[in-house]
Amino acid sequence: MASDLAGATSSCPGASAKRGPPLKRHFLSTLDWSLDELDDLLARALRIKRGESTPDFRGKVMALLFFNASMRTRVSFEAGLARFGGHALYVQPSRDTYVFEHREGVVMDGPTQEHVKEAAPVLARYVHAVGIRKSDLVTPAATTAEVSGTWKELRADDFMRTYARHSPAPVINLESNYEHPCQELADRMTLREKLGETRGKKYVLTWTWHPKSLPLATPHSQLLSASGLGMNVVHLRPEGYDLDPDVVATAKKRAEATGGSLEITDDIDAAYAGAHAVCAKSYGSIKSWGHFEKERKDKEPLRPRWIVDSDKMGRTDDAIFMHCLPIRRNVKATDAVLDGERSVVVDQAENRMWAQVALLERLFQEFQEMERERRMP
Repeated sequence: MASDLAGATSSCPGASAKRGPPLKRHFLSTLDWSLDELDDLLARALRIKRGESTPDFRGKVMALLFFNASMRTRVSFEAGLARFGGHALYVQPSRDTYVFEHREGVVMDGPTQEHVKEAAPVLARYVHAVGIRKSDLVTPAATTAEVSGTWKELRADDFMRTYARHSPAPVINLESNYEHPCQELADRMTLREKLGETRGKKYVLTWTWHPKSLPLATPHSQLLSASGLGMNVVHLRPEGYDLDPDVVATAKKRAEATGGSLEITDDIDAAYAGAHAVCAKSYGSIKSWGHFEKERKDKEPLRPRWIVDSDKMGRTDDAIFMHCLPIRRNVKATDAVLDGERSVVVDQAENRMWAQVALLERLFQEFQEMERERRMP
């Protein structure tokens, strides 16, 4: 589901026809970026974390539009900007703003009050980047889930992509229905940092039981993350919990292109055997999409076996344990695993900040070049 925005250009007022329009780059999906570009971001993030490079964000402002709850994503962006002289503005759409509309040709005589065709370019005059989190299944509810459309409809991430089309400033996906690319960057960084050479090493992405039907964006991005590092990726899940087929096909191509492989299985013992990294993630079934109460009852028998515990980790090759957080202890993974020496969940969360700082440094540079072109006579 690669974006049509990759490497896109945008006509800006005052841009010379001879020079051509300046580059406009968003970060809606890692599929819009080449693996070499992602590797460059990874190397940049590691240098920044080690103190070998210091970004200069003085005078830079980012707007963070959160339609959903957040802790790590919000704080990691705010902290990353503040550490290097920048500033973030936290905005809750519909609470702090008018209600946005993004559809074409709509007669706005209902609840929506401002179209992104105006909102996006206006915000771009105030800030240097915009982050958007908009995912139907990211909710604070303990056990229930509701969605506003079918999976086919929501996987398109229409609001975010429409906003990006109308935004002169770079737009960063802070989690959508389909992907969580910032988590993918952090996971790539963590795997490289902890394992060194990743090619040929075994990575297990395992489904775990959870009382709610959680979003698919993060497991999609986690599958793409390891597959782009030349790893032998195993997606361990019970029957009926396959990820989106387009993501799986892309992950398979990535893995094969980088010298790795992709296997999908429900064999728990075989999956854990010899693994170098185990990443746990709960998510809802696409087959049961919209029927979440029935899914909750149907998956109850899976609960005893689909948890990461010491016995399973003991079958690995001293694997690190990863999770994007937050995690329900003794539901998705046991205390012994989370508190063990091979748990890297806190380092993984920290790497959100460093990876995003590297991303912002690059996007700010490109936006500055675009603005310079826009103002030239």
